[in-house]
Amino acid sequence: MSTEQDAGPGAALRAARLEKSWSQADAARELAALGRVRGAPTAAPASLKTQLSRWENGHSLPEPPYRRLLAELYGRAEVSFGFEPTTPAGEGDDAGPAGRLRTLLDEADAVDEAAVSLLRAQLVATRRLDVRLGAAGTADTVRAQVEQLDRLLVHTTAAPRRRAVAAVLAEAALLAGWQALDRDRPDEAWAQHDRARAAAREAEEPDLLAQSLAGLAAVLVELGRTGAAAELLDPAQDEPGTAWTAAALGRARAAAGDLAGSRRAFDAAERAARTSGAATPDVVRPGLALDYDGVHRWRCAALAGLGDSAAITQLDEVVAGGAGPVRERAALQAELAIALAAHGEAAEAAEHARSARLLAERIGSRRVHSRLDRAATGPA
Repeated sequence: MSTEQDAGPGAALRAARLEKSWSQADAARELAALGRVRGAPTAAPASLKTQLSRWENGHSLPEPPYRRLLAELYGRAEVSFGFEPTTPAGEGDDAGPAGRLRTLLDEADAVDEAAVSLLRAQLVATRRLDVRLGAAGTADTVRAQVEQLDRLLVHTTAAPRRRAVAAVLAEAALLAGWQALDRDRPDEAWAQHDRARAAAREAEEPDLLAQSLAGLAAVLVELGRTGAAAELLDPAQDEPGTAWTAAALGRARAAAGDLAGSRRAFDAAERAARTSGAATPDVVRPGLALDYDGVHRWRCAALAGLGDSAAITQLDEVVAGGAGPVRERAALQAELAIALAAHGEAAEAAEHARSARLLAERIGSRRVHSRLDRAATGPA
């Protein structure tokens, strides 16, 4: 028996945490995430941090469900922490790896067509909130939905149900990806958009696949890898969902300083949007519709950044109109501020920058703050 175990469960838990170089806040976040993946009810990370402190200080012992999660989190057996076994003899198989797998398979098997409709309805409600509140009001909900859908997909066996679950997962992961990018977390944004790409392929949803490629390209552009973004998008220009991939290519070309190439790409995106027949943006399944007005907003922002006077005027009109999701409105106003500053209109630029920052603060958009900060200190 180890020295930590001899000293009691609290010392053993503290040693296991320190072995991973985690703070108590880190461990609380990881424990909450593991609980969501396993479908186990857990407290919020802030409450878990307090509980972890009490457990490590020996003021209380974790309940059996938490003991199992802690053992899995730290990669140790429950008894190594000095806990009493949480299952009677002879029932270990039900609580062990095989039992957990059976539970997850049963959970996925219970997801029929009606359940998929309910899962989609949850996502619809979340997206509508996101349009108004941004990541600040919905990010935790979206992340939990993605984890739930991912868990269900992994354990769903029937092909038709896999495609149905994969389609909803792709939509949820797309939203999570755009939120992560807006929160200035490009690594998380990349992972979510890549998850959406895989799910869209399994679902056989080419339009969702196109939006996932647009999301991945946006991350590459954010990292300054405009050439890689173009390489990703070029082969998709003749595939379904061209409005998304062409508009994303227009952004990438503009970020690389290619005004003519950007215009050509946006021309293609506008043609695709017109022929798609999408009269209004589809806020329920965003990968299935990018309307002409949406492409126009993207185009104005991209070309305004290259000093196109007509685009700056149009972007000013777009910002004044206040159309689009709140996250996009904050980003467009920041781009307008940057373009106006480059044109020597300092007072108007400062006013728009203040408004963009206020909106970004409300919705949790770190990206808008970073974009304005970079523009103020040097080339974007």
